[in-house]
Amino acid sequence: MAGGKTEIIKLELRAKTAHFRIYSNQNFCDSYPLPPPSTILGILQEVLGIRPPEPLILAIKGSFESIFFDYRTFLEKPLELDLPKRREQNKEHRFWIEKLVHRSVTTKPLFIKVLYNPSYSIYLYSPSHHLSYLNKLKEPERFISLGRSEDLAMMKVSAVEVEKKRADKLDKIKIENSYLPVKVYGAVSIFLPICHLNQDRNLRMEMCYYVKEAISYYEGEYWQVKGDKDNFVWLVNYEDTEKGNLPKLYHLNGR
Repeated sequence: MAGGKTEIIKLELRAKTAHFRIYSNQNFCDSYPLPPPSTILGILQEVLGIRPPEPLILAIKGSFESIFFDYRTFLEKPLELDLPKRREQNKEHRFWIEKLVHRSVTTKPLFIKVLYNPSYSIYLYSPSHHLSYLNKLKEPERFISLGRSEDLAMMKVSAVEVEKKRADKLDKIKIENSYLPVKVYGAVSIFLPICHLNQDRNLRMEMCYYVKEAISYYEGEYWQVKGDKDNFVWLVNYEDTEKGNLPKLYHLNGR
């Protein structure tokens, strides 16, 4: 991305509920505050009906109104339709009978953290596919959800003009409700699943930063949306992952 003013794609996602499971937790289904990059790629593939075009860079922002907890019961072992049988001799009548061998199935109740009234802004830039990408996103092929299948979402797609800017040391730049690839004042470290879509579904965890409702002392490159003055920082860069290259966190100025 060169510099100056650039037209990019903005996705506005709205829903009643959302849940982005943190898989490291076993007994409690915690949720990321914002959709991780892997979820965004999944949404794009659902909407486009094809693998998201590359190169592609993402920025993820948003918030939710409140949190509540759902209660769900899972089966620890799957039920089998064709259960094995065992032959046993009836001692009283001296003949053999067949009995079904029932395998034990236990239930495992879990609390699930659910985000209420989430609202997200996703910024995308794919210089080689900008127009075709924009047209396909405006006519989605499928419904989308924010995490679980029941978390159906509405999506608004638009092209916005952004301008690259740079903050000097100790400038107060308002960057809020965002995932960031670089540490800033007021940000909390968080591990996010960073993946690319191939047959192996290569997945790894990367440390990113999450900043919520804070005016941060920020030094470096950021982008501002023309009109609403929204500031964001690019998070992750996907390029040539079909050839086996792993996605990379977007480091400013080559750092």
